[in-house]
Amino acid sequence: IRLVEKQHTHAHSEQSESVHNTYLIEQDAQNVLIESEAMSYDSDQIEQNEEDVDLTKERELLASLIAKLKCEIDETKNRNTLLETSNKVLVEKLKSDITDFKTKNKSLTEANNNLSEVNAHLYADYKKSKDELKRRNTVEYATEMELECAKLRGKLISNKMEHKRYSKKILM
Repeated sequence: IRLVEKQHTHAHSEQSESVHNTYLIEQDAQNVLIESEAMSYDSDQIEQNEEDVDLTKERELLASLIAKLKCEIDETKNRNTLLETSNKVLVEKLKSDITDFKTKNKSLTEANNNLSEVNAHLYADYKKSKDELKRRNTVEYATEMELECAKLRGKLISNKMEHKRYSKKILM
């Protein structure tokens, strides 16, 4: 009986040890699973944190880019406003200059027309003078003038003589 008991105890002890070992193995497996899950959770958490950091950096970068774009848009609007104002001033100046040029052009056209008229009269006078000179530069004209001068001298002498007679009559 003792032997049977011993065997039974021994068997029970082995069985107990085997159950205990199985429990420990299962416990280890569960711990490994828990640890693995914890590590997986930690890994997921780390990845999530890294993604959050990346997203935060991206948001900051986008916010910075948006701010820069707003500044550039404002600068462009200001530049456009300045250019529009400059263009308006230039357009007004050009309109004024065009008006001045039209006025000057009208004035110059009138002056040119007057000068053309004067020039036409002067040219006509020149042609007459040229023709007259041509006519006077002939032997016939010289002869005609000599005759005219002789007639005038004759009249002058006749007038002088008549004047002397008339003066003598008055004095006497």
